[in-house]
Amino acid sequence: MKRYPLLLALALLPLAGKAQMASSPQAIEPQLGPYLQFTAPGEGVVRWRTAEAMPSVLEYGEDGALERVEDAMPKTEHVLTLTGLKHNTVYRYRVVLLKDGAAVKTPGYECDTTFNYTLPPVPEADSPYPEDALTPVYRAAAERIVAATGITRGYAVVVGCGQGRLAYELARRTRLHLVGVDTDEAAVEAARAAFRQMGLYGSRATFRQVDALAELPYTKFFANLVVSDRMLTDGAPVGDAAEFYRLIRPAGGVALIGQIPETPNALTEEALTRWLQAGGVEFETLREGGLWARLTRPPIAGAGQWPHQYGTPDNSGRSHETLGGATGTDQMQVQWLGRPGPRAMVDRNPRKPSPLYINGRLFTQGLHRIIAQDVYNGAILWSLDIPRLQRFNMPRDCSNWCADEDFLYVAIDGDCWRIDAATGALDKVYPVRAPGQAAGFDWGYVAQVDGVLYGSAVKAGTVYTNFRGGSDAGWYDAKLGKVTYKVCSDALFALSKATGEVLWTYAGGLVVNPTITMAEDTFYFVECRDGELEAAPDRRIDSRKLARDWHLVAIDVQNATQRWEHPLDIERLRVVLYLLHANDTLVIAGSEKKYHLYGFDAKTGERRWQASHDWTGSDHSGHMQRPVVAGNTVFLEPCGYDLRTGERVTDQMGRHEGCATYMAIEGALIYRGAGRQIALWDVTSGRISTWNRLRPGCWLSTVAGAGMVLSPEAGGGCSCGNWMETSITFIPKEM
Repeated sequence: MKRYPLLLALALLPLAGKAQMASSPQAIEPQLGPYLQFTAPGEGVVRWRTAEAMPSVLEYGEDGALERVEDAMPKTEHVLTLTGLKHNTVYRYRVVLLKDGAAVKTPGYECDTTFNYTLPPVPEADSPYPEDALTPVYRAAAERIVAATGITRGYAVVVGCGQGRLAYELARRTRLHLVGVDTDEAAVEAARAAFRQMGLYGSRATFRQVDALAELPYTKFFANLVVSDRMLTDGAPVGDAAEFYRLIRPAGGVALIGQIPETPNALTEEALTRWLQAGGVEFETLREGGLWARLTRPPIAGAGQWPHQYGTPDNSGRSHETLGGATGTDQMQVQWLGRPGPRAMVDRNPRKPSPLYINGRLFTQGLHRIIAQDVYNGAILWSLDIPRLQRFNMPRDCSNWCADEDFLYVAIDGDCWRIDAATGALDKVYPVRAPGQAAGFDWGYVAQVDGVLYGSAVKAGTVYTNFRGGSDAGWYDAKLGKVTYKVCSDALFALSKATGEVLWTYAGGLVVNPTITMAEDTFYFVECRDGELEAAPDRRIDSRKLARDWHLVAIDVQNATQRWEHPLDIERLRVVLYLLHANDTLVIAGSEKKYHLYGFDAKTGERRWQASHDWTGSDHSGHMQRPVVAGNTVFLEPCGYDLRTGERVTDQMGRHEGCATYMAIEGALIYRGAGRQIALWDVTSGRISTWNRLRPGCWLSTVAGAGMVLSPEAGGGCSCGNWMETSITFIPKEM
């Protein structure tokens, strides 16, 4: 790969909005991508795909001459590295493609190194520590710890850190951030000096003197790995085993304590066992590679997940999270706070997709980027910059992503990308399946259950992508007009996750995206069969037109055979139109001058009940709230209705203030409440509590899972308060 300076000014590359550079009329896009992942401080890898084999050529620069990198070998899968990138600097890059033998440049894209979260490597040479008899001990111990735990990212605590030698060897072999604690002031200062010498103090390790190792000044559950330097070398237990266990994060965290063979000052199994039993912890003894005790923590009882836009594909807006019985903010404490901040996010207005949580990982969608974090400590696992990633106006469409335990599924243009949840690597690409030719269609709806990926085909250019402007463009709070039009798909389909094989397709009428709901073995949706609308090119459609011939439809998720269908006789619900499933009941809800709800038997589609009540307001989401389910009650501000009968059980819900909508945990609703702050409303007592100066985004950015309340920053740009613009999570105090 070669690099050449170009005498081109960035005047040739003007910005188009925040994320892209303008291009000439002949500019074209790759078949897939480009997308960028930072791989080291000062480096980022750009990847893209072309339909035909051609050389890889890329131009990038800051505010002067551009650099050019290229690989002359023709290929369809392209990988080039940007090097020499300064921190906190905005660069522009573009891909040069061959079309009919001529070089054609793509639009320009933004590379902002503010979002390079990679950790600096530890130098292989020039160790700050002497080469002595303990050197092979530390090296072998670090090798054993990594091999036995498989933990290479997140936070590691070294209890009794000594001079930092075990921390050093672990840092060399992993991407962990090391936190060392010791009672010995001189040892702690020596550890600090060693990492300062390498220029890595703060970025790869921190060390702290404490009064005692039995009670450490750190929040519970935050450590991916807990080890001990002094127990390795001194051969005697330090601190309290219960404290080691307190620090371990649930579902994956490990404390590994012990020695390799033939270590001076041998640690006896009797002493180790006695210490562990005194701490009241369960452990596993490992004798391979020395004497080791392994401590792990199971998942938190009652912890929920949030792998889809509204929790699960049933759209009920609940995570089944119990929070250990907590229903008020005063029962919670901060678990972590910090990145990502507002600069990584899109403005709060456009009602973007919700964050996702599953299997210990929190995923946040920012402005043309995805950020993955450890849910218990906020460590950034990876990030991807994807210029084509954008979808807004969730109340009139469906989300563009979902996740399972191993992968993230993201709809981008005509494909769904399967991204490795642990590393951010693009693992597989599923093309959209559409009636006739797939050309001209984008991937709309996306959901996953077990081994199947579900999607919908929507005509290209239909989804909402504007995030700027007032109520008619980018805020999506209007009661009338084009921003209230519902996005509709031409087909639904199911694919094998493993092979991409098409399991079935369904093409009836126009499927209204915000109503697509899946529960148990059935897909439910509202479908319009108006021939004039089907023949028209537009797939953003006013509910007045959809209502000319709309139906409630149920199909089998295994083969798309129809279970039942019924013509819909409901209000036009122009502002918003939603569908959810819970407890064998379907609920259609929405608004047309007031809120309307309709309950249907999910097995037959027969209507059971209907209800209506006034809006709480006609702007700032007062007229477009989503219903959520807690227990056997469906709540739509300010009322709650029995799911089976439609009987009104309350009209005293905690009232929202400012834009945002509700989600439910067991026993409470989370929403934007009094003072426009994040609030909890206890569904039994009616008690309201808030977190001062914390606000969510303008739709759904605060969710629950992993035993916690998860609130990635999404309120940046708001002018209605003095907010703390930070990502933050809360965990019950008594858990």
